Amino acid sequence: MKGKISEKVVKSVFFLEVVLALFIVVGVIIGSLDLVRYFELIYKTPPLETFQVLQIFLGHTLTLVIGLELIIMLVRHTPSSIIEVLLYAIARKMIIESKTMLDIVLGIIAIAGLFTINKVFEPGQFFIRTGTIVNSALPVEDVNEMLGLNIPTDIGNTLGGVVSYLCKQQDEPPYVGKVFKVNDAQILIYSMDDDLINKLKVSKL
Repeated sequence: MKGKISEKVVKSVFFLEVVLALFIVVGVIIGSLDLVRYFELIYKTPPLETFQVLQIFLGHTLTLVIGLELIIMLVRHTPSSIIEVLLYAIARKMIIESKTMLDIVLGIIAIAGLFTINKVFEPGQFFIRTGTIVNSALPVEDVNEMLGLNIPTDIGNTLGGVVSYLCKQQDEPPYVGKVFKVNDAQILIYSMDDDLINKLKVSKL
């Protein structure tokens, strides 16, 4: 009973995130229409005053880009997408709002830190390749991309969905320690919350 409630809560959260992502999409589309108005404003603005208008135009454009990256983050749930959002946010801060050289230097340090994290820890790959423990709600496409696997996407959208499908095919209930081999991947049920698959261990054969 508890597992079913947990599964419903998780599905509800993912559904709400998708709804929020759709709202952001609509907002970005509406905001994009203002870009056309900026062209007219830039054309009519005297040359000595164009810089300020262009700065506002670039700020508006980069804000829309951050919105698009935020949509990807909500849908994909990967650490890499979070870093991309932060990179665009820092870039916008540096280009539009930096007033002193200290602001620019701090922005460069922040970007260098993000690139260092991306290089050393390989977000989205490090926690799978090293710890090999992943959430059952992780999309199959993301796992394939991160580990270079070929887990079929037509039998489940998430790893948990793939494992549930394989259990039904074998006519056996899922249990901790059960191992599946799918193409070039090995998936082990690492932990469960009652009847709900919680964590999976993924490795490449």
